[in-house]
Formats: sequence, C-alpha cells, structure tokens
Amino acid sequence: MKIFFIVLSAIAALFLLYVIIGTIIGTKMTIVRYSDEKTDKNDKKKPLTKKTEYQLKYKQMKEEGREWLKKQFFEPLTLKTFDGLTLRGKFYRAENAKATVIFCHGYRSWPEREFSSVVKFYGEHGFNFLFYDRRAHGKSDGKYITFGVLDRYDLRDWVQYIDSICEQKYPIVLDGVSMGASTVCMASSLDLPKNVKVMIADCPYTSPKEEIAHTMKTFYNLPVFPLIHTISFASKILAKSGFTDCDARKEIAKTNIPLFLAHGAEDRFVPTYMGKQIYEACNSPKELFIVDGASHGFAYIVATEEYQQRLMRFFKEHRVL
Repeated sequence: MKIFFIVLSAIAALFLLYVIIGTIIGTKMTIVRYSDEKTDKNDKKKPLTKKTEYQLKYKQMKEEGREWLKKQFFEPLTLKTFDGLTLRGKFYRAENAKATVIFCHGYRSWPEREFSSVVKFYGEHGFNFLFYDRRAHGKSDGKYITFGVLDRYDLRDWVQYIDSICEQKYPIVLDGVSMGASTVCMASSLDLPKNVKVMIADCPYTSPKEEIAHTMKTFYNLPVFPLIHTISFASKILAKSGFTDCDARKEIAKTNIPLFLAHGAEDRFVPTYMGKQIYEACNSPKELFIVDGASHGFAYIVATEEYQQRLMRFFKEHRVL
C-alpha cells in the first residue's frame, strides 16, 4: 500500500510539473508578442501554402502592392486605447475618395504583410484606407496578444476616429484576415458608426479557445485538457482576457451590418467549418465564398478575379460604392 501511494504521488507530481511547464511554454508561444522579423523569417523557411503556383503568385502580388504603396502618401496616426496603450497606424487618402476601408491584420503579423496583395485593388476603386498595428504587434504598444477579445474595442475606437477625421463623409468597410477577421466579427456588436456598411471576414475563427485547442491538437499533438484551461487562466491574469471571454458567433448574431465571409476549402490552420458556423450565426445580409484549393488566408490569391467581382457586387448592393 505504501508503494502504491509513493507511485501515485510521483505520478501526481509529474503531472503537476507537466501542467506548470506546459502552461509556461504555451503562454509564451500563444500570447506573448513576437517580432515582425521572426515572422518574416518563418515565412521564408516555411511558405504559407505548399502549392508552388500560389506561392509565386502571392509573392508577385505582394511585391506589386508594396511598390504601389511606396508611391502613396500617408498620415501617421496614433490612438490611445481604453487601457492606456498607444497604437500606431497609417492613413492613406485616395484622390476623389468614395469610401474608406479599415484593415485588421492577423496573429503575429502586420498590415503590409497581409494586405499588400489587395490594397491596390481598393486604391484604384477610390478607397481611403487605414493600416494599423494591433496591440502587441509592430510599432504599437502592448506585450500580450488577446485574440480579438480586447482588440475589438481598439477596432471600434479606430473606426470612430477615422470616421471623425473624415467628417462622416464616407461609407466604411471593415476588412480582416484570420485573427483580424474574427476581431471584425467580435467588434460587429459594438457601438459602431452608422456608415459602417460592410464587414469582410476572411478565414475567421469562432473563438480563441476553439482555435487554440485546434492548433494544439493538429499541429503540436498536445492534449487540450488541461493546458487550454491553464493557459487561458494565465492569459486572464497577464493579458486581462481569457479564451472564453468572447465568441465571434455570439457577437455576429447581434449586428445588422452585412457580412462577406470568405474561407479557403483547404484551410488547416483555421478549419473551414469555423467560418461556416460564423456565417450561419449571422442574421444580417450575408454572402459566403468558399474557395477550392485555397489554404489559410489564400482565398484572394487563389480566386482573385472572382473574389474582386463578388466584392464589387456586394459593395454596390450595400451602398458602399
């Protein structure tokens, strides 16, 4: 009996050690900010898609977009968040502007990385646009990533700020990819200006908990229980946001802003069913575009012309252009 209790105590101690170490490593990997340089190096080591033709197209479109961006004038902007952080952005004004688009980038990324391929399309159709670094990203303040839970209030404040400096002249489009897409959905239930006419959510996840659990299981072969709960608790303490504090499905169900939702059919990072669940929860006018052959964040790259045609039709239908 004594040996049994010794063995049981040893197992319990090992399990506790595993939870502590797993929580520390998981917290560092999940919510602690990451440098743009490291993300860029990882992109080069491990391309975002395995399909060579789309790798090359992505690289070409991104380079063309960056060259176009270099020729555009921008106003540097700063925004103070509700909890005292300073966020930084760039506001580009179009000549004879017709509308404004606010871009919301994804996890451990930055606007130029994710939207260089699409920004020229917007610019040529008369859109002002805002690039901003999210909290704990790029040149903005913050140490911890909150997966949209707190970022949704930052997005709301950016929208109100941009609407104010444009004197409420232009229809506004919110365009997000991945974590940015989920943030757009999470912000949709907040007090946004009436001239926010359309939301674009490209490969959004349903909730931080479900996305992180999926990533742990699919890419790291880690047991979700109990680490998802202990890491969420650490996030609650450090970042003031837990993984169950906000759900894109619940928030999108409360809005009347039209939703254009795109998702790659071969997305393994944010599985396609998550986008479909958000789309089904939405009660406002909506359109779903599932792109065959597209991996995470590559719907626009794979189906550029059809994506643009659908967007233009959606914009006209909802009085953006």
